[in-house]
Amino acid sequence: MNPGTQKPAKVFDADIVIVGCGAGGMSAAITAKSNGAGRIIVLEKLSAPGGNAIFPPLPLNDADGIPRFACMDDNRVKKGDPRLSPDPRVRADANFNCAMEWNHWRGDARLIRALVNKFETNSDWLKTLMTPEDLIPSPDDMRGKLARVLTKACKNAGVEILCETSAKKILKNETGRATGVLAETKDGNTIQINANSTLISTGGFIGSQELMNKYFNYADENIYDDVCIMGLLHTGDGIKMAFDAGAASDGTVAFEWEMNRMPWLKNPASPLTNLLNNDMNPGVVWVTPQGERFADEAKMNATNSIYRLKNKTFYIIFDEGQKKKFLTEGPDFDILPDFLRGLPLFAGVEKELQEQIEAGRIKVADTWDGIAEWMGADPAVLNNTIEEYNGFCDNNYDAMFLKRPKTLTAFRTGPFYAAKSTLAMLVTRGPLKVNTKMQLLDKKDEPIPGLYAAGVDIGGTDSDTYACSAACHSIGWSLASGRIAGENLLKGGGR
Repeated sequence: MNPGTQKPAKVFDADIVIVGCGAGGMSAAITAKSNGAGRIIVLEKLSAPGGNAIFPPLPLNDADGIPRFACMDDNRVKKGDPRLSPDPRVRADANFNCAMEWNHWRGDARLIRALVNKFETNSDWLKTLMTPEDLIPSPDDMRGKLARVLTKACKNAGVEILCETSAKKILKNETGRATGVLAETKDGNTIQINANSTLISTGGFIGSQELMNKYFNYADENIYDDVCIMGLLHTGDGIKMAFDAGAASDGTVAFEWEMNRMPWLKNPASPLTNLLNNDMNPGVVWVTPQGERFADEAKMNATNSIYRLKNKTFYIIFDEGQKKKFLTEGPDFDILPDFLRGLPLFAGVEKELQEQIEAGRIKVADTWDGIAEWMGADPAVLNNTIEEYNGFCDNNYDAMFLKRPKTLTAFRTGPFYAAKSTLAMLVTRGPLKVNTKMQLLDKKDEPIPGLYAAGVDIGGTDSDTYACSAACHSIGWSLASGRIAGENLLKGGGR
């Protein structure tokens, strides 16, 4: 039976209903409660709260006031970069410029300015939610701690979280105001939540074939076979409901990706990942399935070049000499942060390498012809690629892509290696159109009364690809947009 016509088994009345229990939804709920909201109900489709917030590190500032995970475009940001300034205004200005230059000013500049400014207070705000024990750094800071901090803060504030409950429709009255949602419980019962304000924050649509096809022309029916999805397969339910309720699309949609590596390992810190990761080991070479180089492998944002490839698949190649050199000398700490020094970055790499060889994802051969045959490439093409690259190394000059001379290492020592790799995508960003209060806008750019959005569902922040040069852009802006929404949810009106 259609949830829009089925009589609800139960009706709830609340000040605010929030669809999606991730960083955007929970930060909005906590903020709204601190501003005097009464009953707040948060609906979560999954069996536990957290959403995309289960993945990122806890985004706190260090003792010097600088965000601990400040710049995510690469690890080459040097002391003195304005994004690492102890002055929050300087940081905010630098991050605003980074974001706008990345999206070529196609983004919503007023919205991005609001998010950047709010981001600068995220750390202090989070610390008000945490106990002294929470503030002690731990391995959990890298995974899951943020979600637990937000979930505990919601419960302490009296926010009601209903898991395994899927929102199905945004309710509106005759004047066009959003009045709540219809939802379905895990046992199939329809419930109705009446609310003065409704917030959508459902974590993107990377699990929706329909929306992937609509917004990314390189998505085909095989995308979930060929592309490694590192995040949660959110199906864009909130986005679809918002469109049904009259919300407009901003028109700017982007993927957020993980830096390239051996994505099938599902482990961002595995020894083999460290060996193949171009940010840590820029001496590797990337080739297309046809055997040609296609990017400067020493640039992290060259990952965008992978979008152009058939099935987003490429091969990471290296030889025994380059492998031994890297494993013996380790990464160049001029381009990597000091905190990696002394860590066992490559312990167990040979075991993982063998496992991937047996799984058919890595090939070892005595000749490049053997590598080409495994890849399905013309041996002449791959051999020409290697010969050309070795010439660049001999001349200390990459005449094709201008790879940094320091990263050039000729491949002449067998055996030779090729690792099959692909995009490792985390989440989509966009496309719901909002103003700086996080109110959803209709196709006339007018706010839909009572309807808001936060987190990665909002558009206007990225164009085509994730603006990774802006500090803590993803989780930082999700928290910021949720907090801004939480400050406005009680108002629920027009401009």
